[in-house]
Order: sequence, then structure tokens, then C-alpha cells
Amino acid sequence: METPDTNMIEYILPRYCSGEATEEECRMVEEWIKQSDENYRIAKHIHTLYLATDTMQVMSAVDTEKALSSVCQKMSKGNEHAKVTMVTWLQRVAAILFIPLLIAFGIQNLKPRPVEIAQMIEVKTNPGMTTTVDLPDGTRVHLNSESKLSYPSFFDKDKRRVALQGEAFFEVQKDAEHGFVISTPHETKIEVLGTSFNVEAFEKDDFVSTTLIEGKVRFDYMKNQRSTAVLMKPGQKLTYDSSSSRIQLIETSGASEIAWKDGKIVFLATPLPEALRMLEKRFNVTFVLSNDRLRKEAFTGSFSNQRLERILEIFKISSNIKWRYLDTQDTMNEKTRIEIY
Repeated sequence: METPDTNMIEYILPRYCSGEATEEECRMVEEWIKQSDENYRIAKHIHTLYLATDTMQVMSAVDTEKALSSVCQKMSKGNEHAKVTMVTWLQRVAAILFIPLLIAFGIQNLKPRPVEIAQMIEVKTNPGMTTTVDLPDGTRVHLNSESKLSYPSFFDKDKRRVALQGEAFFEVQKDAEHGFVISTPHETKIEVLGTSFNVEAFEKDDFVSTTLIEGKVRFDYMKNQRSTAVLMKPGQKLTYDSSSSRIQLIETSGASEIAWKDGKIVFLATPLPEALRMLEKRFNVTFVLSNDRLRKEAFTGSFSNQRLERILEIFKISSNIKWRYLDTQDTMNEKTRIEIY
């Protein structure tokens, strides 16, 4: 039987491995394989490589005949019928197969990745308790009693937005390109770039207040159904009355407003109604002020670890007020009620 031509085998072998060869071509390849163990190993390895890839894509994307012709030319130098070594075959086939694999790798890595959606995180404090929260941008928030802070697991490319119900002291990480916005009850919000300030904004109260320690903030609120803004300076306390849409600005050191975050209570000529509200948050009680005359009383003093009874006794001595515990119907669900008279 006539020995198959080496050039012809190089042309037919890829077709044989891909199942596209004719009966005559298959016969020629099989005769060539029988000629030597080297030919058998070459055919076996090439067939294995074709099985590991999408052969049809390889044949359509690459000029196989040209690649094999290059192999043939190198093999023909010096000896027209020299046997093809297995190493040479594998090198050429690997080069052919590398192109579609590289394309597949590029498609896999260049295709758009799924958009990650930020998860909302909510932190609440129990009555009489405080906590500290570190936000994704490095901002630190001290959360006072019965307060709630909502923020995303990561901030987007626009502004850093959080929501507050209650009282908190913010130490905002400076970022000139991404403002920090706090949404608060009664259609109000506070926008900053990098600063430290206190916010009191309980949904149950008609007022929202903020005390600026350093930096700059803008307080936004609605007046006559129009958005209005007030720029604050360090050392100012702003109080917004949502029932009348009125703004009050006063000068303050901030010592009284932010003492709670350090576990202290500081009164600086503080009116009694405001002092009682501070004590309510600290000790989880409810005061009933039944003597209107006492509303004009003001107190100055600093307390750290004193019990509520001790503080009330000091009030009694300094301003001649009286106080007593009131009975409650359901002690499990109601706060302790104390009458000031």
C-alpha cells in the first residue's frame, strides 16, 4: 500500500480529529498512524487537545491550513519525508488553540460585572443607653438614648446620605467631593463637608436642633412650601420649630449639648424644661411639670455618675422645687413618671 504523503497528512489530520475528514482521508490518516509509535502519540495528543476545546470555533477563527503549512516547511528542511516530532506538533497546535482561549478569557473579564447594591443598616439605642457607630467613610457617630440611625453599607459616588431619628453627635470625615447629608424629621436635613456637630431630631418633638462645634453646616427646612437654608457658624445652636417654621440661632460653647456622648450631664443656665428633657433621655423616665412657675427656673451644674434622685435633690435645694414618683398602671410598658411641682 502506498505510504501517505507527509504534507497531505498535516492537512488531513486536523479534519480527522474534528470529524470532518472523508472516508478516504480517514483511511490515509489511519495508515499513517500505523507506521510508527511516534505517529500514534502525535495523533493521540492532537485529538485530546481538540476534545478539550470547541474545535469548530478553532477551525473557523484560525487559518489551520496556514499554521500546519508552516509546520510542514520546517519539517521538510533537510529531509522531505522526515517524521514530525510530537513536541513540534504540540507547539503548533497549542499556538492554534491559544487564540480562541485568549478571546474567551477577554470576554469573561471585559464583560460588565453585576452592579452591587448597598444594603441599608439600621442602628437603634435602647432607652437610657448610648452607642458609637463608625460609618463606611470613616465618619464616627455617637448615638444618644432612644435614637435610630440608618445608613448604607457603602456610599455611592454622589453624596454620603444617612437618616437620623433622635439625637447624635457627628464627627464627619472630610471629603470635599462628597458632601454628607443627614435627613431628619419634619422635612429637614443637614448638609456638611467635614465637621463635628450635634443633632437632636426626635420625631415625637416639634423641634429639630443642631449645635455646630467646628466646620460648616447648612440646615435645610421647608417654609411656606419652599425649601429654605440657613448657613451656620461654629459656636452656634440652631433650633427649628416645625409647628411655626421658625428658626432660632443662639451662641453656645456646645459643652452642654454634647456632654451626653461622654456620659456627662452639663447644665449652663439651662431652663428647667430643657434640663428635664436631658434627664429623661439619660435615665429613661418621664417628667410631669405641674407648676408653670418653675418653667422660668434655670440650672447650672455638671453631673457624671450621680443618681437621678441625687440630681433632683440638688434641684430641690437650689430652686425650692418638689418632686415625687407617680404610680403607673403598667410598669412593664411605661416609663417611670416623676412629677415636678
